[in-house]
Amino acid sequence: MDRGVLDKPSKSLPSEIYRRELETHKKCRVLIKRIEERGVDVFIPRVCVIETGAVAKRLSNRDFAEKISKGVLDYYEVVDEAILFDSAWAIALNTGCAPDLIRMFTDDEGMHFHAKEVGVDSVLMREINFKGIEDLF
Repeated sequence: MDRGVLDKPSKSLPSEIYRRELETHKKCRVLIKRIEERGVDVFIPRVCVIETGAVAKRLSNRDFAEKISKGVLDYYEVVDEAILFDSAWAIALNTGCAPDLIRMFTDDEGMHFHAKEVGVDSVLMREINFKGIEDLF
């Protein structure tokens, strides 16, 4: 991946927020490194490209937002949500078990809360520590 899209948070943020965001940034880099090292298949729902672009625009500018969201498109397998749904449903029907293979990583507390409510294995990046990231694999 073009590591330029993994730029650190802006130092113009208030110091407490900057420290939290920098820590989350470091955790995300470790997470991505572990995923790459272990050859884990990553599928990104198409809507995440839109969310990535919107968040990047709020934090920076349009050019950066386009760069980072295009990086997601270029580097990861971006799929329609229906494909993930159909696969998960087939696993449930064939095995009688809800698939554990879908894990969401987010730093959005609201999204994390709602994902947990509907049974999605969600990891809130600001709450997990580095050992917790290692334990995921």
